[in-house]
Formats: sequence, C-alpha cells, structure tokens
Amino acid sequence: MEPVLLCTPNFSEGTREEVIRSIAEVIRSVPQVKVLAIDRGITVNRTVVAFGGEPEAVFSAARAAYEVALKQIDMRQHKGAHPRLGAVDVCPFTPYRRVDRTWLLNRVERFAQEIGDSFRVPVYLYAESARSPERRSLPLIRKGEYEGLQDKLRDPLWTPDFGPVAFNARSGATVIGVRDFIAAFNLTLNTRSDAIGRRIAKQVRESSGGLPHVQAISWLLPELGFVQISLNVTNLKETPLHKAFEAVEEAARSAGARVTETEIVGILPYRALVEAGHYFAEKAGEPASKLSNEELVQIAIRSLMLKGFHPEERCPELVFGPVEGGQDLGELPLRELLWRMADRHQPLSPETTVIVVCAIALSFAARIVSGLPARHAFAHAEYIQLLQDTLLLLQNPHISLDTIRFLSKKVLRGFALLRQIGETLSADQSEHLILLSQLFSSSVESLATAFFPYQNGSPEIAQERHDIELQGRFFREEILKRLRV
Repeated sequence: MEPVLLCTPNFSEGTREEVIRSIAEVIRSVPQVKVLAIDRGITVNRTVVAFGGEPEAVFSAARAAYEVALKQIDMRQHKGAHPRLGAVDVCPFTPYRRVDRTWLLNRVERFAQEIGDSFRVPVYLYAESARSPERRSLPLIRKGEYEGLQDKLRDPLWTPDFGPVAFNARSGATVIGVRDFIAAFNLTLNTRSDAIGRRIAKQVRESSGGLPHVQAISWLLPELGFVQISLNVTNLKETPLHKAFEAVEEAARSAGARVTETEIVGILPYRALVEAGHYFAEKAGEPASKLSNEELVQIAIRSLMLKGFHPEERCPELVFGPVEGGQDLGELPLRELLWRMADRHQPLSPETTVIVVCAIALSFAARIVSGLPARHAFAHAEYIQLLQDTLLLLQNPHISLDTIRFLSKKVLRGFALLRQIGETLSADQSEHLILLSQLFSSSVESLATAFFPYQNGSPEIAQERHDIELQGRFFREEILKRLRV
C-alpha cells in the first residue's frame, strides 16, 4: 500500500472567502494530494485545511500554501478570538501509513528551515519535533500571541529554531512539527455567558487540574449567538472523545447550562468514533459486540451531538483506505499475529512487538487474578481494562513518545497490582508469580529501549526512561523477596 502523510495547517484568516479559496486551490493543484476538510471560523478568524497524500507531494502542497497565505494575510490587521502567533499559525504533520518516523522528523526539520529562509519568518518546532521539553507544548510557544511576539523574540530562551531572530510584523511567526492525531472538538452551549464558558474551560483543561491531554478555551460566537468550548484532545488513547464530551457536559450542567451541539475541526481517526460508539452503546445497555463498526460510528455521531459530520470526508481510513495491514491486529487470532511477527514479508511494523509483549503480560495477569478470592475481583476488572487499552494500540501500531508513555503507565500499573496481590497467591502459584514478574520485567525493558530514539539531547526523557526501569526493578525485587521468604 502506498505511503500517506497528513497535514493540517491553521491559517489566521476566516473572513475573506477569496483568500481561503486561493489557499485551498493551490493545495488541490498538487498531484497526489487530496483535501479532506476545510473549516472556516468567522469570529475566531481562522481556517483549518486538512489534506494528505504521497509524503513529498504533501510537503510541496504545504509550501505552496505558505506562499499564498503569507502573501495575502497581514497580521497587523488581524483580529480574532483564537490564540495565534502568525499568518500560518501552526502546520502539523501526522504520519498515517508507511511513513518512517525518523525520516519524517528529519524531513520536517528541512521543511521548517526552508520556510524560515524562504519567507523570512521565525519558525518554532513543536510536539515530537521540539528540541527542548518546553517547546513541545503549542499553547506555551503561542503564549503572548502575535502582540507579544516582538518582545518574545528578544528573550534568548525563545530564539526561533529557524528563520530570522527578528520580528516580522506582517507574517508573525509559525510553528511546525510532527504530532499524532488530535481531536479539535468544539462544543456549543445554550448560554451566552462568557463567565460560564471560561469556568467550564478551566474546569476541564489539564493545566487547571482537569482531564489529561486536554487544552480548552471558550468564546462567544456572534454567528451562533452562544458560547462555545473549544477543546484540543492531544492524546485520544488516554482521553477518548466520549470522556472529553462527558466532562464538558457535566461541567455545563453544574453551571446550569447544556451542550446543544458539537463539531470536529479537521480530521479524526475512525477508531476514535468506533470507541465512542462502543462506550455509548454499552452505557445504553446495547451489546456493542453485536454491532458493526458502521453502526457504532452512527451511535457515536448521535451521542456526541456532532453536527454535519461526514466520516467519509474526515476519517483518513475512509479516504485513503486502512492503515498498513488493513486489519485491526487486536482482532487477529494469536496464532496469525505471531506468524505475522515472524514473517518479514508481512506488512507489520516492528513496534507491534512492544505492544504484544505488554499485552501478553497483562492478559496472563488477568487470567491468574480471575482465580483469586472475590475480594480481589477489582484487580481482575482493572487488568481487563489495562489489557483493552493496550490492545487498542494494535489498530495503528506506530510508536510515538506519547504511545510509549501510555504503554509504560499501563504496564507499571499492572506490575504494581501484581505486587499488591502477590501476598494472596498460594505456594503452588509461585511459579506463575515468577513467570508473571519476568513477563512484566521484559515489558518494562522493551519500553525503556523504545525511549532511546527520543532521549537524544533531552535529559528529561533520559530521566523518564531511567525512572521507568527503576520502578520495574523495584516491583520485581519486591515480588521475588516475598517468594524467598
């Protein structure tokens, strides 16, 4: 299957239709590139264009879009509710199918340098491309916005990664990087109160103690006449869409308001909708296992109150076809999965090994725990949930730093549970306990190894890897210490 790269640039223009049209047209004019969605906001004065295709063609289209946008957008005249740093505010690249991560990181750096040099605009690298931990966060890079950019550029801590260290009054600055799928999720309320909107956004955003991996702001949209909560869910594995929806809905109800409709800006992975449909079906007492993915997606759209959402336009799986392999590996019989891992001719990413090793440890632990006394039933239920979360990764087994962190959290929690229940296991189960501790130790070692490509030049990530290894050794030693007693 041909490689596919996705790109979702955000332009600081939402009022002049002719400018938006010219940007879309130049992207469409590049062969082997397909535009998935164009989302224009008048009050936020911002447009998001999502497109994808053959990787080098996508870079060509992105450069052409920069050229058109920087010629036609003047930040000195720009006003809008959405935070922004420049005319092309942010340009993320997301690998979808058969795109090597290391190649992409290097290619994005070359692209960022080309943009900075060609258009004389300061460029910041973010997300996986960031060269320092504080620059991984887009809101932190964008803090102070365009109006504070001139002062920011005087601070040595905020020297751009590429381009001039000088204020470009017309174009501002731009942020470029590699990131995984996110959900840009807007929820409209039945209130016109800015205060209520700000309170809800603060309640659900991670930086204020809310949901992990959730960024949130609010604004009053005159074109709708109501307040809207705008979320960026940056890790859909740890914070699925339905969880973010229910958090906003609960916060709105406590403030006397209601969610009346929602929208997705840009693209969304199909699996996020399937997962949401599964959750809402089970919640309503309908056995999700008997429903097709198409039925689950329709349940998700209705339950999430998504307005005008067409999966065939916004889900890359339905536009470009499935990811490599064409099948959710978590649905394969174990025998077939193992044969695929053994056969180098099979379309299977090597990262799958890390996920499978973790899943085997969690599944065996769940089996052992199921035979313990009833007071430990909680442990079995938690193991099953940890296993389910891990198997979801087999739908698209491309390892990123966030994925490694996600897996590490699940495996270490499983190891901690094993230590907790180890005192309950009888003497004749000691062999199982030894085997389980070895399986979990192997999982921790695999995850620690997976950190290596990301820790170059980052003491924080190296320390994170060390801490995970340390926790794994601690749990294993505690378990073996008990067996020796």
